[in-house]
Amino acid sequence: MLKNIMIISSSESFAIKAMEQKLLTVDISSYQVAARIAEIGSKIERAGLIVLYLDERMAAMTASLQNMLSYLNDKMYESNKMLIIIGKRRDYEIAMRYISEDFVLKFFERPMNMDVFMTTVSDYMTGTGNNGEHSVETEKETERAKDFTGQQQKRKYTSDMVAVRKRKILLVDDDASYLRIIRNWLKDGYEVGVASSGLQAIMWLAKNDADLILLDYKMPVCSGAQVYAMLKNDSQTQNIPVFFLTGNSERDSVLEILRLNPEGYLLKTFDRKALLTRLEEFFEFR
Repeated sequence: MLKNIMIISSSESFAIKAMEQKLLTVDISSYQVAARIAEIGSKIERAGLIVLYLDERMAAMTASLQNMLSYLNDKMYESNKMLIIIGKRRDYEIAMRYISEDFVLKFFERPMNMDVFMTTVSDYMTGTGNNGEHSVETEKETERAKDFTGQQQKRKYTSDMVAVRKRKILLVDDDASYLRIIRNWLKDGYEVGVASSGLQAIMWLAKNDADLILLDYKMPVCSGAQVYAMLKNDSQTQNIPVFFLTGNSERDSVLEILRLNPEGYLLKTFDRKALLTRLEEFFEFR
């Protein structure tokens, strides 16, 4: 594992400096990045572990910070990274609307107990527990590590194996809770990317391929119809099939969607089985 920690914060405070100095005493290096999508995206691969430091400025939870958290969640899923969150509990609870608990190694409430933090980081980086004792938290971390290892092994193919590529689906919806539910439904059978806005979707597609886009029709700022138009006017994305997601089953609403000529549409009232069946039917003939 990379013995390198990426610290995401809005400013370089005394607490972060102290943290960096402490980490050096156990031969763990660290680097700080601003809470911006561009910086996180370009520097996350160097990290063996991520620390999100929620100070007062980040607690404001502006739209840009919400987008950053959603993006960070995507990147952790793609690269199998784990996260430690430091902050006030109310700020942590807000941040968890955008981040899956599957990726959170531990939460530390400010003011933080530095000794416990150091033990947590050191144990995770070295793969050891606390004197051989297995706490509930340690067992959870072990299961997460096994799950990540399994995901990595699934992606490794040798010359004498037949590579079965998972279909890749991009979910686009401004409702973080809904995104989390649908991603969890799909993640075992598909590679899943998520975006909480049209801008995030365009940025994700600039770096990733997709076999299908599930696009919320009603979104603020940039609607699903506007995102769809942008996708169809770009040679890189114009051939990616799109299913609109809608909560309105009224005839006029459905006809409004169908006039755009998407690959199809799905009502948000579907359950897990209905969604998986619909996707299986769609991919069976492609």
